[in-house]
Amino acid sequence: MKEANREVLDRGSLPQMLANRARQASDRRLALDAALGLIAAAGLAVLRPPLWIPLTALAFCLGAFGVWGILDREIADSAGAERARVFSWARGGVALIGGAAAIVFGVTLFFALLGPIIS
Repeated sequence: MKEANREVLDRGSLPQMLANRARQASDRRLALDAALGLIAAAGLAVLRPPLWIPLTALAFCLGAFGVWGILDREIADSAGAERARVFSWARGGVALIGGAAAIVFGVTLFFALLGPIIS
């Protein structure tokens, strides 16, 4: 196995790797990811190009990543316990929605590439 692949595997699971990536990103980068992802998802949903469902889900994953990172920063910066609890619930909800969008992306892309099934 290549050394670069081993370094990636040694960093932990995918959620841990994404969380570390979001925590190392700048505020501007997270805001850009959130804005571009959500705007692209809305635009793709309206225009409906070929493969629009997997592309919309993929764009929504990018938006959810940015929003999750922003909420994670707000939890670290918040002083009140009630505010931190609300941000924590919101962060969990965004993580669930982003995970669902990733599953939708994978399943719809698989079936789109599989094509029509004639029995």
